[in-house]
Amino acid sequence: MSKKTVWRAVAEALKAEGVGHVFGLPGNPKHLVYDLDEHTDIDFVLVRDEKSAVSCAYSYARLRRQPGIVFSNPGPGITTLVTGMLEATSGSLPVIAIVNGVVESHDGMGAFQELDAVSLMRPVTKWAVRVTDAKKIPWVMERAFAIAMNGRPGGVFIEIPSDLADAEIDMPDYRAGFRRHLARPDKASIEAAAKALAAAKRPLIWCGSGAVFSGAAGAVQALADKVGMAVMTTPGGRGIYPEDGPLAMGQTGLYFSQPGKSWFDEADLVLSVGTRLEAFSTNSWQFWPEQATFIQLDIDPETIGMNKRPDIALIGDATLALNDLAAALPAVDAEARDERINAMARLKADYQPKLEAAAADDGTPIRVPKVLDAVNRIFGKDTILMKENGGADLWCYYWPHYKVLDVDDCVPMAEQTAMSMGAIGAIGAKIARPEKKIVCFAGDGAMQMSVVELATAAERRCGITWIVLNNQAFGWVQYNQVLGQKPFVATGFEVNSDFAAIARAQACVGIKVEDPAKIDAALEEALAANTRGVPALIDVQIAPHLYHEHFERVHRAKIDH
Repeated sequence: MSKKTVWRAVAEALKAEGVGHVFGLPGNPKHLVYDLDEHTDIDFVLVRDEKSAVSCAYSYARLRRQPGIVFSNPGPGITTLVTGMLEATSGSLPVIAIVNGVVESHDGMGAFQELDAVSLMRPVTKWAVRVTDAKKIPWVMERAFAIAMNGRPGGVFIEIPSDLADAEIDMPDYRAGFRRHLARPDKASIEAAAKALAAAKRPLIWCGSGAVFSGAAGAVQALADKVGMAVMTTPGGRGIYPEDGPLAMGQTGLYFSQPGKSWFDEADLVLSVGTRLEAFSTNSWQFWPEQATFIQLDIDPETIGMNKRPDIALIGDATLALNDLAAALPAVDAEARDERINAMARLKADYQPKLEAAAADDGTPIRVPKVLDAVNRIFGKDTILMKENGGADLWCYYWPHYKVLDVDDCVPMAEQTAMSMGAIGAIGAKIARPEKKIVCFAGDGAMQMSVVELATAAERRCGITWIVLNNQAFGWVQYNQVLGQKPFVATGFEVNSDFAAIARAQACVGIKVEDPAKIDAALEEALAANTRGVPALIDVQIAPHLYHEHFERVHRAKIDH
């Protein structure tokens, strides 16, 4: 026991848990900020808007595999966190929001910025709590880290009334929480799965964000290599395997490309790892190889059979389970293995002319595949792809038009697809992995929601390149009007932002590109700026409603229905 203030205790807990950064916006620096500065080496990252703090913490949690920490204030400072906390919990990422709450002594009396914050946050987090006894702070913090990290990771919300802040009271010393409880599937289930896998003629392993957060890349690659099976992902699973590797076959559902869908449709075994198989990853469960044996591996028992009943269920940590599965696997026929790998190579080779033609298209307005190809060539390896959400930037989801070249080098949004979180989250990604290059593709709609934080990136010397794919509209929404032969109502921008000028006004490099011949030079200028710690934004004027063929096929099918 020792005497300390509440915020001193919080700061000491964060330090003990190994936290390096806190993202937020203080209302009064005496709440947490001073204690972080005076008693820890934790870096407080000041953002311009509370929602940006969650966006940064989301990316940070994904790349560091530890909780991203957010600090905010009462009332609107709390409500602006809701979207990001929803995305974090949906995406199974541990984000802990700690807020300075309304005074306890006036609770329910119409206090300034009064809000039932716990009720608001409960549906979008794993745990939401208001601290009413200062002595419980160490326990609350320990529980917060344990809950955020264990089982299926997710968001935690802690509200600390501001009138608890000043008094020094006796409270127990902090003990770091349990980071991850790791379990493995039972032996009988592993043996059944291994037997089914050994008998498969056309297997695939289908990885989600749970596989990435488990750090299962090595185990995925070892098992896939041993069997000779395709590696496919949801958006959340991207980065589990290098996408220029021999077993890479892209993403699923809305995001299929021709080689991957050909393999998927004829698969006779599907092993899913750390994915809830949500709607976009399956096109609302319409895309499924019905003849395939289904093995589902997940750390969360409640996820098993949530929308597709498996033939074999494996409950446990992805890395442990895959290692057990590889160890239990009977001998694999080497000739059959090699033929599967060759078959994948043939599918990719058949698609190569179409890929090259798309990348070589010099039409104007600019075609997005040409931009993707240039980024892959010029930025190359050690580049983290930050994903946004919109029709044009969805091109970067379509392997092999864009390839994530290294393990862990992708940060997607979850199924909530909150616009602007990717563009702003690029700052958190750079802070988490400063040695990496960061590229974010964003539509002009999402970027208009994000420009407030360009100055934050410049201030923090975050070498990030944003590529704004500009079609002067909320393009995906407008495309539905195209398909439905409806007028463009409430989807286009008559006054379009000058993003390059906005970037320059906030101490970033700003470049506008309308000529496809100037794409490479713009990217090289941006990369050079990034190496100096200067963010760059490239505003690319693109052709409207030119989407990936599978994107168009899925949307036209819905209209035809």
